Amino acid sequence: MQWRRIEALVRAWLEQRQQLIVLLCGLQGLNDFEEGHPPPIQGRVRDFCQLLMDYISAGYFEVYRELVREARRYRDAPVPAVADHILRRLDLSTEEALAFNEDYDTDDHCLVQLKQLPERLDRLTQVLEERFTLEDQLILSVHQAPRRHALRH
Repeated sequence: MQWRRIEALVRAWLEQRQQLIVLLCGLQGLNDFEEGHPPPIQGRVRDFCQLLMDYISAGYFEVYRELVREARRYRDAPVPAVADHILRRLDLSTEEALAFNEDYDTDDHCLVQLKQLPERLDRLTQVLEERFTLEDQLILSVHQAPRRHALRH
């Protein structure tokens, strides 16, 4: 059943989100962001950036598209206008994530911007919290209607 395939895709993606949150919390827990102390922070930030980009890409190029396609398959489950609104709002957080990645994706970039890292992490955390809420709304509003339809038939 198509619904189960999409359910597995969403679950794997949400597991990736959990890994992203763990890495983000680990970075926020670091205290020593001074240039004179070269902790292995650059590698941790680079790993976080890679997972962030993977997560954002999977959302846009796989999960969101599949959810919308799934909803369109069911006549009694039209794609709600809220889905389009949510997708537009997700664009804003994508821009912030891309900017963070551009500033911190390499060791050299990270070292140049190291003093700003705590502030940037705080801002990114706020943006990601909103993004996760929007993504959850998208999943619930778009994915649950086809599931109810499938369970009735």
